[in-house]
Amino acid sequence: MTRKKKNQDILEDAKEAGTSLYDFVITQKVDAFVAAYQPVDRESLATQRFDETRLRTFFKAYPCTLGDPLTIYLSLLEGEGFFMKVSTMNEPVILATERATESEMLKLDVL
Repeated sequence: MTRKKKNQDILEDAKEAGTSLYDFVITQKVDAFVAAYQPVDRESLATQRFDETRLRTFFKAYPCTLGDPLTIYLSLLEGEGFFMKVSTMNEPVILATERATESEMLKLDVL
């Protein structure tokens, strides 16, 4: 069986099973993102800039025959306060900064 034929069979099986784009989205990845980062409004405050490529890599969200799962991840992130903005490089990005970890907070308490 050729690779193209095999991929077509997989797609047909997915359609018959009622697979949707949401089946490719892991919401726990959004939870992990929100736990690790907090949104910022101004680029000067951002320590992290997530452009489309970086978001795709973080979420492993690559277009497939059913659509683009990144659109769902972006909607979920918007619900958590992470909105895309146009950066000074004229590209859409999510601006964020790292959240303090528990161990960092404990160090601050000691000081």
